[in-house]
Amino acid sequence: MELLMDNMVAVVIGAFALIIGFVFYLDWRRRNALAELAASMGVQFSKDGPDQFLLESSGLELFRLGHSRKASNLMEPPVSGGRVQVFDYKYTIGSGKHAQTHNLTVALLYSACQVPHFDLKPETFMYKIGEMVGFKDIDLPAFPVFSDKYRLTAPDETAAHLFFTPSRAAWFERNLGLRVQGAPGHVLFFKRETRLPADAWQGFIEEAKAFSREVLR
Repeated sequence: MELLMDNMVAVVIGAFALIIGFVFYLDWRRRNALAELAASMGVQFSKDGPDQFLLESSGLELFRLGHSRKASNLMEPPVSGGRVQVFDYKYTIGSGKHAQTHNLTVALLYSACQVPHFDLKPETFMYKIGEMVGFKDIDLPAFPVFSDKYRLTAPDETAAHLFFTPSRAAWFERNLGLRVQGAPGHVLFFKRETRLPADAWQGFIEEAKAFSREVLR
């Protein structure tokens, strides 16, 4: 019986080691694929992301969620009149067997325009139910598609209305399904809460650059 238990422990340890090794291999393969993409685009690549302290001090909500926060796989493509950083980001909610790690690919845009604190996300059925029981968001009456398709919240409603000008609201009506967070000097742009595959980064970078040029001008 003791020998059987030792064998079972060895099998469990071996399986755990294989899983850890496979995860490291996938991260290594992803990092290499992104480095090759950056080289083909003439963009600098770093396996490390932006400084974590600077991210957390930006005032953006995402960078204050959970614990074990880490940014990696940074590209900084050139964009006229602004600055864009694209990178992977992860954080963990909870601990032990209840821990959930979130991985996503984001674009951090630095802006000289007046950006208030806000959170913009696609409107869902659950959010609509929430509005029925009193959880209100900010609507733009002149832009019914924006108000129907997006949920906008902000601590200062007046500042949010000033930022979401007609041209910006119209841009979002043409580009549905985005997640955007704002804080003074910063805008965080991502499409969904998942890491984009390496072959989707070039398209995402172009979208982020267009967002910087057309929305934050």
